[in-house]
Amino acid sequence: MGSGGLKYLLDTGVWLRAVNEPQTIPASSLRLLTSSHEIYGLAAISLWEVAKKVRLEKLLLPKDLPGWFADALAPNIEVLPMTAQVVTDAMRLPEFPNRDPAGELIVASARVHKLILVTTDAKLKDYHHARVHYFKPALRAKGT
Repeated sequence: MGSGGLKYLLDTGVWLRAVNEPQTIPASSLRLLTSSHEIYGLAAISLWEVAKKVRLEKLLLPKDLPGWFADALAPNIEVLPMTAQVVTDAMRLPEFPNRDPAGELIVASARVHKLILVTTDAKLKDYHHARVHYFKPALRAKGT
């Protein structure tokens, strides 16, 4: 079990889907993400990733960034800090399958805190150096 009773770490994409597009999450994974007794970890870099995408106009949120964060950082989300241990682990990830520095920090956060990473990143699906729960998102409905 992870830090402080945490079991799962949401990657940025899963967190965004859970908040903005839950209809794109398969039923089995949605049950995992909506469990009333779970507290979910979120790497601090995920906040930066969302803010950066908004600033670059690659992500449109239903409200301004501070308001969205207020809603999306629900009481069952615990933001995990970027520590020296997380950064060190990120720099030592064996055979990391992509070139995404934020992804490295997210995977390292999961490893350091001994959490299961919940992700839609197909490149991480078979990454054997972390515990990963992968799901393929459903297609968005037309007009969304």
